[in-house]
Amino acid sequence: MRYLEDLEVGQETIFDDEYLVTEEEIIEVGERWDPQPFHIDPVAAKESIFGGLVASSAHIFSIWTSLGHKEIDKEKNIKAVSALGFNHLQWHQPVRPGDVLKSKFTIQSVRESSSRPALGVVTNTSEVFNQNGEKVFTLEVSFLTQKRNP
Repeated sequence: MRYLEDLEVGQETIFDDEYLVTEEEIIEVGERWDPQPFHIDPVAAKESIFGGLVASSAHIFSIWTSLGHKEIDKEKNIKAVSALGFNHLQWHQPVRPGDVLKSKFTIQSVRESSSRPALGVVTNTSEVFNQNGEKVFTLEVSFLTQKRNP
């Protein structure tokens, strides 16, 4: 487990955790949260600009949130407390059934919290890639993390 004292600007972490996106899940999430034809109807999706079924942006964000939480190598995990904000969310490539997603983050800034002495604030750039190494989603995240010795 990593604490604020272990983090430095420029550090990169690539998680081993992977996520297989299934057609069933794309349709389920689409029907509930974003019922566009290209998320819920494989036949109609073929006629869309995507040429087939694709995951919704909310689905991809949710997958990103889960990536790394099942990480086997606990030394990669950060003792995070709470997210503070998300900025610059961008979807670069459609995510399709059968895609296997992985995530990477790069630390942009690390500082002590001015209002909570036992915590620090970390900002990173997160990237999600498919099995072909294509970037599908990026965002900037700021979050609170614990200090080892407050």
